[in-house]
Amino acid sequence: MKGIKIGVDFGSYSLKMCTENNINVVDEFSAIATSAESGVPIAFGKNADNLDGRTDDDINVTRVITNGVVSEFTFAEKLLTYYLSKVCGNRIYKPNVLISLPSDVSSLEKKIFLDAVTRAGAGRACLADGILASAFGSGISEEKVGGRMVIDLGHQTTELGIVSMGTVAASSTVRRGSFDIDEAIIKHMKKDRDIIIGPHTARAIKHKIAFAENRDSEVSLMASGKSGIDEMPISFEVTSTEIFPFVDEQIKILVAEIHSCLKNISPELLGDAADHGITLCGGGALLFDIAERFEEELDIRCNVTEEPEKARTRGLHKIMKSTKIMENNDYQFIFKDDIRDKLKRFDKI
Repeated sequence: MKGIKIGVDFGSYSLKMCTENNINVVDEFSAIATSAESGVPIAFGKNADNLDGRTDDDINVTRVITNGVVSEFTFAEKLLTYYLSKVCGNRIYKPNVLISLPSDVSSLEKKIFLDAVTRAGAGRACLADGILASAFGSGISEEKVGGRMVIDLGHQTTELGIVSMGTVAASSTVRRGSFDIDEAIIKHMKKDRDIIIGPHTARAIKHKIAFAENRDSEVSLMASGKSGIDEMPISFEVTSTEIFPFVDEQIKILVAEIHSCLKNISPELLGDAADHGITLCGGGALLFDIAERFEEELDIRCNVTEEPEKARTRGLHKIMKSTKIMENNDYQFIFKDDIRDKLKRFDKI
């Protein structure tokens, strides 16, 4: 097959890419900054994210993926074009792109992803089940008989799947993630302390002092924001004890939805998962004490995989390099012209 193979994990928070020879060639935010007047791109990825909330109305910062699906098609295409061209360099042949999607995306959403990636420069493209990639990237072997459960805690979505013999036996997607904790922190600071903070500060608070379980020991953080009284800059101290009730509330909501998903899984598969435990991955798995909290709530042994935020990209890398996995899951890189025919069929669904 001519052309480099590129795996793409295009999420609500980040855009990650790998090749057959490099597991981490792109690790950026799924954001693009454009001129409000002309729509011309000004910055991509981390550079665009850094502009969010720090510019006037002349620059718009757009998150191109919402709840796991494309919400801004034109900007998604531009973002993919920019990073695919950086990975490909001066190569003559167009790349073969394997892009991961949530398991429950509709035919229309598949059409949009395929259209975006081919317009961005892919010569061939293939859609892969994201939870399968997360499982492989978390160390779950394609050779194992019996179900192994993985929960991918993403930014705006949480995906749950059971993998057996290298294929997905059951899966569900919950439209909640670590973003909800950020929002809860922002609302608390405004409502209870009359302090206005942005998403960057909320993420920093979550990453540094948020815990999934209440601890006796308290940690604190100095942060900056804007006074809601006089709109002047303000520095303030926030503690883990203060924000725990709001983190706790969001975890309870998420766990309740996961419980609902588990009810739809067969007793045999759920029994396998209970025997072997649950593997947690995704950026949300970086939250302190999350494995202990999930184990307590679900009554199933849980562990967090190494570098959980990179699990899906590692899995895409494994899928691309394995002919057996590709064949077992009927994954095929389709030529651009054939993709057009597939898009027409999706239109009729």
